[in-house]
Amino acid sequence: METTKGTLQYNISGNGKPNIVLINGGSGPIGGWMKILPAISDSSSVFSYNHFGVAGSDKPMVSQDGLNIVNNLLEALTSEGFEPPFLMDGHSLGSLYANLYARFTRMK
Repeated sequence: METTKGTLQYNISGNGKPNIVLINGGSGPIGGWMKILPAISDSSSVFSYNHFGVAGSDKPMVSQDGLNIVNNLLEALTSEGFEPPFLMDGHSLGSLYANLYARFTRMK
């Protein structure tokens, strides 16, 4: 998917509610979710992606601090029409990004 900051590698699977967003920790690729993805995609729509600089996503053009990661995720979800409310699941550092996303979007 093309964003204003480059191309992000992502996967959307399933069809149902709730909409689930899987957020990797650090430099972990979306492949880390493949053991649970089929099961949760049976009843929900699931969005997973690689941060800039990970696997098939472009190298980052700006620092990958929490705010930039949240803005990139927000742009990606909006661009793909993947609409809230979300159930967010973050692995390791991804859980902090999920928390920051919830705080950031609540303020908008």
